[in-house]
Amino acid sequence: MGSGKTSAGRALAKKLGLRFADTDLLVQKLSGLTAAGFIKKRGLRAWRKTEAAVFQTASAPGGRVIALGGGIMPTKTLRPLFRRSGITVYLECCEGGLFKRLAGGLAKRPLLGDSPAKAKSAITRLLKQRRPYYEKADLKINTCGLTPAQTADRIAEALEQYENYPHK
Repeated sequence: MGSGKTSAGRALAKKLGLRFADTDLLVQKLSGLTAAGFIKKRGLRAWRKTEAAVFQTASAPGGRVIALGGGIMPTKTLRPLFRRSGITVYLECCEGGLFKRLAGGLAKRPLLGDSPAKAKSAITRLLKQRRPYYEKADLKINTCGLTPAQTADRIAEALEQYENYPHK
């Protein structure tokens, strides 16, 4: 939800020489619909179910950077897979920073509503719901004010310090 998962994920994958996958983009590619179109046509529950299936496929062994949709972390059935599949990174950004990043593309973000006021309220609500799950990530990187390349650099530095990182 605007923290930079896709952009920073691509940059990190390139930096580490790994493949990149984005669950939201994979669902869109498979369905032929944008996220907004998919949710409008098939519903949020169908989106989450498809996103979970895509993640299970993308997380197969082989080493890759995977950008997860912001709403997938609370999925109870996937939590063990998050742990088994690799190191999770929470890209934290303050509400104001998220709003600035997302304000120009509300039409692409169906969970945020169709106006700035609704978007601000939705960001606050979604973060309140999701933050407890995000906080369980192995690493946390604050992305406010960072470019995707800077975020990727910070993640790479944190990975080098992480005791369970297999590529030291």
